[in-house]
Amino acid sequence: MIRRGTGRRRLGLGLAAAVVLGLVGCGAPGAQQAGGADEVVTPVKPTSPITLTLLDGAGNVTVNRAIYDNFAKAHPELVSSINYQSAPAPDVAGKVRAQQLAGTVDITVVVGGTDVMGAARTENLMMPLLPNYAASLPDLSQVFDASGTELQEMSGGFGIVNRYNPAGPLLAYHPDQVAQPPTTPDALLAWARENPGRFTYAQPPNSGPGRTFMMSLPYMLGDSDPSDPENGWSKTWAYLRELGRYVSSYPPSSTIMNQQFGSGQLQVIPTIVSMDINSRRDGTWAPTAQVGLFTDQQWITDAHYMMVPKGVTPEALYVALELMKWTLQPDQQALTYATGSLTTANKNVTAADATPEGRALLQQWGRPDFYPQALTSGETHASLAPEKQVQAFEIWQREVGSHVGN
Repeated sequence: MIRRGTGRRRLGLGLAAAVVLGLVGCGAPGAQQAGGADEVVTPVKPTSPITLTLLDGAGNVTVNRAIYDNFAKAHPELVSSINYQSAPAPDVAGKVRAQQLAGTVDITVVVGGTDVMGAARTENLMMPLLPNYAASLPDLSQVFDASGTELQEMSGGFGIVNRYNPAGPLLAYHPDQVAQPPTTPDALLAWARENPGRFTYAQPPNSGPGRTFMMSLPYMLGDSDPSDPENGWSKTWAYLRELGRYVSSYPPSSTIMNQQFGSGQLQVIPTIVSMDINSRRDGTWAPTAQVGLFTDQQWITDAHYMMVPKGVTPEALYVALELMKWTLQPDQQALTYATGSLTTANKNVTAADATPEGRALLQQWGRPDFYPQALTSGETHASLAPEKQVQAFEIWQREVGSHVGN
């Protein structure tokens, strides 16, 4: 069984709760009220099956499609078909907002990470699910462990965690090109200086590895307040500006970064656990690609949330809540091991519950001699609060991304 990290978490639940209360009480500053008021809609069971439209802004369908398809098969009285749509994380809010402004919301469920959650809450696009619909959902205290609970509470009730990941960052490298990979931020900077253009990270607003790398640095560099990118990250922003002098470009997505790494154009990149497994599995990276920890490993946990846009019909809301409940069932969560996951959102599910295909995949691609121990090393911290991530992305673009190579 993979044990979740037990290091101290400097982003306390009290801070997250305070932020949530502020947002719920008065709305995010400058929020566009595209979704309208927070009225409570009573779910209504459809009298005939509906088309469920799922907008994926996190690559979640890659790991959870079997779960969603199983839901449709098990509930033909609710779902006639599932319309899968995808969009880069920064574009999700715009797609939802456009439908709400048009007065016709066809998207039933949005799946996204903390970045999508942050943008959606800033613009007040999603329905508050908790506590309004707690009776229609599982008892989440019996589903999530401490890490999952922290990420769930961070949503302020506007989303339900359906995927948990210890994330990273790890440094991926080609052992035939990099004999001694960097293990500290200073060593990485020195390596990048000696090998200009051979290291980069994808733009944090659209990359799990990019934002995980960015969010780990305040802890490793000893910044004054890792939870406050505007006032507490002076060392991080200075470091990233200096590192950027030796970066040729910041790829717009992890997909492009992984392709560049797989082709040998890049020799070192930050990555996350699931991406390491699946990039070797699908052939994007060579099977010989390696990953390493930082000496002062600071894990940033991550989650994908299921959200419901304001403006959906009562029937669509009913189906969305049923899908969320289904997705968290132990037998469904266990299916994700067959897609390269090492952890699930449900604390009661371990790799021992994986299907034979899942166990075989983990044995072949899951680095069994590395990950079980690696995931218990160092310290573990939740991602930045969603609205703080939006702030960090804006600062990164202004202070770092727009000065590439300078």
